[in-house]
Amino acid sequence: MAGLGICQSASRAPRLIVMPSMMRPRAVRVLLTTALISALGAACARSETNRELRLGSTSAERSQTNEASSANREGWADSVSGSGNPQPVLEPENVANSLGGEPLVALQVAGFQPAIVSVPISTTRPRPIVVALHGNYDRPEWQCGVWKEVVRERAFVLCPRGVPRRGAPAAADRWEYSSARAMKSEVEASLAALRLRFAEFVAEGPLLFIGFSLGAGYGAPLVQAAPELYPRAVFIEGGASAWSVGTAKRFAKGGGKKLLLACGQAGCLGQVKQLGPALTRAGLDTRVGGNASAGHTYDGPVAQVVSDNWDWLTADDARFAP
Repeated sequence: MAGLGICQSASRAPRLIVMPSMMRPRAVRVLLTTALISALGAACARSETNRELRLGSTSAERSQTNEASSANREGWADSVSGSGNPQPVLEPENVANSLGGEPLVALQVAGFQPAIVSVPISTTRPRPIVVALHGNYDRPEWQCGVWKEVVRERAFVLCPRGVPRRGAPAAADRWEYSSARAMKSEVEASLAALRLRFAEFVAEGPLLFIGFSLGAGYGAPLVQAAPELYPRAVFIEGGASAWSVGTAKRFAKGGGKKLLLACGQAGCLGQVKQLGPALTRAGLDTRVGGNASAGHTYDGPVAQVVSDNWDWLTADDARFAP
């Protein structure tokens, strides 16, 4: 009967050694040889498959070990103890991804021109919203650019655009708000668009209002009608005449907390210096400030007044904390 060899190497085909025999007809030897070759081929195939499985298992284990070591180097988890037993992976603290993106972006607003948003790109938690309304013959890009430097990463700053300034050439790129009612509708639509776009990074809760000139004048009834939504407000070079002892009492009773009146001209500054103490006595915590020679502006020394009072303005709202 024919004697058989074995598989010599995983890298070579199995070799069959047939020993001559005079006890079986040639046809039988051929059939047996063929059958045995097939059997050995299957056996060697199984052996190679098992080898590949063992190699694959070793590779997978090595890969898992490397991944665990890498994670350990990065401070995410100790996955292997000294005894070699796997340890539970613990969730690290404060590892949420930051918001990222561009610091100033255009925001598409349904039914209105695009707003501008100053984005707290480094934040890892939800942030509140500051609504900043520009003046007549102004630009939302300028508003957001100034308040971005004051607010920094502590909040979103939303600057609705309004409509093209009547009488101004298109190339001038100047804007206004056509009415207080239209402005209110645009603010509401812009807030909805901001919350939709930035989702979980937008904090629930009240807003902070900043209005300049025309934006301050149109913004006063908006703020006074909803003190629970706008409990903190800044009025610059406008809107002061809308405040009185009576409005201050109603505002405070409805949830209003802080009011800052800032000016860049002598007439405005004189007015708010007289008004501020009366509003505070009425129960509304009010501060005033400015620079009589700055001019009709919200930038420079006027913006500095807002910056200097920012911690006071937001002190009781943890959402604004750095």
